[in-house]
Amino acid sequence: MRLPPLKSLKAFEVAARRGGFVAAADELNVTPAAVSHQVKLLESYLEIELFRRLSRGLELTEAGRELLPELTKGFDHFAHALGSLTAGELTGKLTVSVLPSFATLWLVPKLESFLQTYPEIQLRVLTSNNPAVVRNEHADILITYGNGNYPGLETCILMRESVFPVCAPSLLNNVPLRRYQDLQQHTLLHDIDVQIDEPMMTWKRWFRDLGLGGVGSSRNVEFGNSLLLTEAAVRGQGVALGRMSLVQDHLVTGRLVRPLKTSRPADYAYYFVTTLAHSEHPRVQTFYSWLEKQIENDAVEDDVGF
Repeated sequence: MRLPPLKSLKAFEVAARRGGFVAAADELNVTPAAVSHQVKLLESYLEIELFRRLSRGLELTEAGRELLPELTKGFDHFAHALGSLTAGELTGKLTVSVLPSFATLWLVPKLESFLQTYPEIQLRVLTSNNPAVVRNEHADILITYGNGNYPGLETCILMRESVFPVCAPSLLNNVPLRRYQDLQQHTLLHDIDVQIDEPMMTWKRWFRDLGLGGVGSSRNVEFGNSLLLTEAAVRGQGVALGRMSLVQDHLVTGRLVRPLKTSRPADYAYYFVTTLAHSEHPRVQTFYSWLEKQIENDAVEDDVGF
């Protein structure tokens, strides 16, 4: 049987896996209309309906559900075969995509050792947290903070996190902070970018779990990401809930302190994400090994739990 156009097969596979033409267009970096057109071409070629177009969106037909897993396996095999052709070389470009906060506060300060040890690797660091960057091969590696659910990608946990209150030492000069009740006298810094399934990053959950539901502060400042939150804490603008990886250097240098020694495990963790084809490339494996070594060097004892 003569195969349909590869572009049409890929458009269907991504649309079916992502649940719609808009999401598929984002991954493929084309318009939704282009994805729809390619899927229609495939349906016409096969003379089979693969999607039902409903008012509420798309729904796979039985034929579409049968085709999707085999097609996904096929594209994975293609990627694996092509990746194997170039898997022998360490020299060349390596693109890593990472959250701005993690890049600024953890990765970049440590990069000098990698650059000196592997001068033959041309490193490029991007600041996107979208798994599409590796699916579309805009990046070889994604280091992301999340729940680890990244379908169709090779994912392994890189580092778990602990969360605890932090502030600048100057903040404690005039107003003590020895108990959680003392927070009523301080400005609380909030990261409003946290997801609903990571409650440990919210002051509300901490107070509730401590049996202090009525305790809070009349002074609250909200920030749109953890990088801004951490910078505000360093500058003495209030007390924040800090993640270890983002505040560890500040704790070592004394720019931040832990006035309350309690810590809790974070709901999310850092994950190393790549494609099946890239996972076996020496540059990717080398960077992963280097990351593991940095995490091992950073390991500190942290008494987790109330």
